[in-house]
Amino acid sequence: DYFRRSPARLRGRADHKEWQHFLVHTEGAHLLVNFNLVDDRWAPDPRRAEVARLIALARTDAWDGGVDRFADGEVEVVPGRIDARFGESWLRFDRGRYLLSIALRDRPLAAELELVPTTTPALSANQPLSPERSLSWLFVPRLVARGTITAGSVTRRVEAAPAYHDHNWGHFLWGDDFSWEWGSALPWDPANAWSVVHVRMTDRGRSAARYQGLFLWRGSEPLRVFRDEEIRVAYDGCFDVGRPLRVPRVMALLASGAASDVPRRMEVVARSDGDELRLRFAPEAVAQVVMPSERDLEAVTVLNEVSGRAALSGRVRGVEVAMEGPGVFEFLRDG
Repeated sequence: DYFRRSPARLRGRADHKEWQHFLVHTEGAHLLVNFNLVDDRWAPDPRRAEVARLIALARTDAWDGGVDRFADGEVEVVPGRIDARFGESWLRFDRGRYLLSIALRDRPLAAELELVPTTTPALSANQPLSPERSLSWLFVPRLVARGTITAGSVTRRVEAAPAYHDHNWGHFLWGDDFSWEWGSALPWDPANAWSVVHVRMTDRGRSAARYQGLFLWRGSEPLRVFRDEEIRVAYDGCFDVGRPLRVPRVMALLASGAASDVPRRMEVVARSDGDELRLRFAPEAVAQVVMPSERDLEAVTVLNEVSGRAALSGRVRGVEVAMEGPGVFEFLRDG
């Protein structure tokens, strides 16, 4: 799960992107934190193209948050370790737990958290993103979070809250021929053993799936993985996003006409060898992270971060599966 960092720093391959992503769910707030390193393809010196950004979003009554970008002198990231400082915010892994401290510069959002994994991770390398591009990832579907989240003027104590983590890395450009949907769901009840992750990679027009996976854990161990033709995804309607939070705020005008294209309801059904698993997701609120396309200077790429209600049911390996709880799905779309 260590930081790879860009090979371009050492005159290697450019267009590198990676991020360490965390979700924490409490009754009063849902938190998203993303430490990311992205090569700026327009940088005059490729060896100094890597840009560090912190994305932090919190949903209380509504989404709030922002994106902070850091100068080289404000950033320390140790390759081969989970140890990073972005300005006053930092992330590290110590004695079997993730520790993070974040505070946005211009928004009243901060967190101090300890996240302890309760499941074994899943690792997948070089999965097809587009005909010439691939993406690797590691995810920990379930952690227990403790600490504090401050949103606005309210500081909430976090005790044994369900949480999720993934780390993604690869070489690609925003605007390449791909799209994705990535979601996780956890139970509110800590006694419920189930956790699930859904991944779907398609072409840019979303007419052909290049990779699909539905990953199921029971307790600390993976129970079943469904893939590709074993999975069917159905969408119902279009969710009314209203006036979503768009970050960075400077990008809001460029994305003013960007369609969210978020379904009102989504159902993932997996069947194979007598096993069946059904994941339903109902969106409640959307925040958008907007990036300029790296293929078309007049276009943008939009990451729709969608929080909502998830329900899981089925029968796998002779065991009845049932779970309800919070879910967050990410829908990548062109704007």
